[in-house]
Amino acid sequence: MSSGPAVFFDIGDTLASAVVEGAHLARLDVYPFVPDVLARMREGGAGVGLISNTGNETAAAMNKLLRESGLSAVVDSELCLFSSLEGMNKSQPSFFVLASERAGLPAARCVFVGEDADERRTADTVGFRVSPHPLHALHLVAADLAVPPTV
Repeated sequence: MSSGPAVFFDIGDTLASAVVEGAHLARLDVYPFVPDVLARMREGGAGVGLISNTGNETAAAMNKLLRESGLSAVVDSELCLFSSLEGMNKSQPSFFVLASERAGLPAARCVFVGEDADERRTADTVGFRVSPHPLHALHLVAADLAVPPTV
């Protein structure tokens, strides 16, 4: 596991635009700055994970989407939590408690990054630091990283 904090990202509208076709997630169009930001966090010693409400998507479908989008190369698979697999969602504090347990860290050493203010409030209630945007999160954890990011 990493030596730094654990930073968990929402996917849709935070890391990527989610493209839905029919009732299923067809593609993730990752924002151009995202791979660099996540790689810099990992290089600095942060654990990088995902906390996402994924509807009824299977583990195989999510892994395929992450691979195809390039996100699987910049996240720690053991820190990826999906509502469809965990039986809970980001409106429940227990989802964030499970994330900190998976990271092996107290909630105070975890960060949730997501565009939704209600989800950030939920993460905050269990002690996570929160950020609305990946670039802001990079600065938020800079002091906790072994190799601080350059801007």
